[in-house]
Amino acid sequence: MKINQHLAVLTLGLSFLYGALTTQAQADEGHDHTEHAQAEKKAGPNGGRLIKVVEPHAEFFLTADRFAQVTFVDDHGEVVAPEGQVVSLVGGDRSDPVRLSFTLVYGVLRSTSPLPEKPNMPIVLSIKPTADAKTVREKFYLNESECGGCDYQEYACICGH
Repeated sequence: MKINQHLAVLTLGLSFLYGALTTQAQADEGHDHTEHAQAEKKAGPNGGRLIKVVEPHAEFFLTADRFAQVTFVDDHGEVVAPEGQVVSLVGGDRSDPVRLSFTLVYGVLRSTSPLPEKPNMPIVLSIKPTADAKTVREKFYLNESECGGCDYQEYACICGH
């Protein structure tokens, strides 16, 4: 008798689950999910990490000579000249952190000294958009290996692997 009750409950549960999955599948018909994947992550104008938690958006890019560069961009990806933003960076080991400030060079903010060569270095980038705004922090690892899916360095990867 109890087995029949368990089977009835199981059958009822499975029919609800099937109905929910069928309804979701019908709702997804004709909906292009590739738009979501492409809209979520974009590269910056130099191929760096795009930081969207600040307006205007900022791109963090590591130059060939290991200087950190921050370029501000609008919603369309067009470069915007910095206007009073203050940027600083803390990275590396907690026991011996690297602290960098930034200065205006040719329309972008560039670190005053190069970053050391440390594999997969943790970075905390602090951006104060205006004098009266709160500081926004972006945390990530500066992984410089090449991504096989999108041809950017891992710290700027846009393929979401």
